[in-house]
Amino acid sequence: MPSKDFLLPLTRIAHCLVFLWACSLLFGAGSALQASSMNDWNLGPDPAATILSFDVSGGQRPRSAEGPLLEISASGAASARARQPGQPRVTVQLSAKELAALLDTVVTKLGALEIDADAIHAAIAATDKPAMRIADASTTSLTLTLADKHRNISIYALPQQASRHPNIAALQRFHEIARRLREKAAALNAPAK
Repeated sequence: MPSKDFLLPLTRIAHCLVFLWACSLLFGAGSALQASSMNDWNLGPDPAATILSFDVSGGQRPRSAEGPLLEISASGAASARARQPGQPRVTVQLSAKELAALLDTVVTKLGALEIDADAIHAAIAATDKPAMRIADASTTSLTLTLADKHRNISIYALPQQASRHPNIAALQRFHEIARRLREKAAALNAPAK
């Protein structure tokens, strides 16, 4: 029979494993509930109202005259700038589940409503690497307008700033939001299979 000195560490390990398993169940269940339905989002009374507008403008290929890169209304109508200049915008209807998942990612998981562009600029200025001045860089902008909340974020040279300042959490989160929204706009432009 093993000694008590041997069993005591195994008992502690078993307790830790049970605790970790219980935590994973608790947090796993919570994240599954986040994007359960559109009822979780207060988008306001007007289904035609724009709730998300995302753009990358300026730089070497300015196309702001053709509207934002991605625009989504409260009804789930999603409109993306065409890949080729002069082509009409691509518009599709997102399902309620798709819209809830997108809002869950951008607002809940990545915290877009808590990102403050002024705080990001101040954090960059406080580092030993000053803000980058690139003549042909673009400006990345996101405007979220939910019925009870509004946020406008605009960062010049976002990819370069994010690469140069990996320790500024809000900058990194905005960079990730921008990456995902660019992917969404590209997916809307993808040919139907």
